[in-house]
Amino acid sequence: METKQIAVYLIIAGGVILVLKFFTAIISFIMSDFLLGLGFILLLAGAVVLALKFIKENRDDAKDEPFRGIDQ
Repeated sequence: METKQIAVYLIIAGGVILVLKFFTAIISFIMSDFLLGLGFILLLAGAVVLALKFIKENRDDAKDEPFRGIDQ
């Protein structure tokens, strides 16, 4: 392997480690307080439900739309 390619892999690996450490610090802080953790979990659950609703609506609407002007 070239030195440049190894350097890029080392930079990417270091960035991934820093991001993982950052996320674990944030999550451990949020989960240290019960109400803060509960609010965070409810917020994530609501976002997932909303995203699933949008995906379902897009799939249902795609069935009704004509394809290049041709009814399916």
